[in-house]
Amino acid sequence: MGEMVTYRYYIGRLNMFEDQYELAEENFDYALRHCHHSAVGNKKRILNYLVPVKLLRGRLPTNKLLEKYSLHEFVPLMNGMRTGNLIEFTNGLTKNQDIFIRRGTYLLLEKCKMICYRNLFKRVYRIIGKEQINLEYIAKSFKWLGMPIDLDEVECILANLIYKQYIRGYLSHAKRVLVLSKKDPFPTSKVIK
Repeated sequence: MGEMVTYRYYIGRLNMFEDQYELAEENFDYALRHCHHSAVGNKKRILNYLVPVKLLRGRLPTNKLLEKYSLHEFVPLMNGMRTGNLIEFTNGLTKNQDIFIRRGTYLLLEKCKMICYRNLFKRVYRIIGKEQINLEYIAKSFKWLGMPIDLDEVECILANLIYKQYIRGYLSHAKRVLVLSKKDPFPTSKVIK
């Protein structure tokens, strides 16, 4: 069984580096489930790759799991993604950048920023309570976070989120307004796969 766990771990890493995240998650899950219960070091090695894949697929680990295996480097990323706090997410990514680069997960975690953006915009939507959101409000949320950006950059981020189907709606460039769908403007199924 140990050989199969090792095999699935390395196949999961290969899948991850080839951007086959669903297969990577399956292989890492298998390796974690079948890893010997006393092999805590091996479980931590598996989780070092499984957690970033799950984060990208929209599944956040519990604080209990991160604490149990001393995976503290993921806590600010997870909290930032959950709340849409880009500062916490970016600071956590920068602080642990060397660790993530050594593991080969830095670029994967950088992609998680899109989910962080989505959750920030979802909070703005809930505060405003309307389907039409002036891009100025979104720019002000960035300024409030201490990350001032211009409207063109806001528009670019939103266009990417709409393209990836993390947000349902469209942009009115002339009016500088985001128009959200009345039905499920922030589809969970597109983020959590």
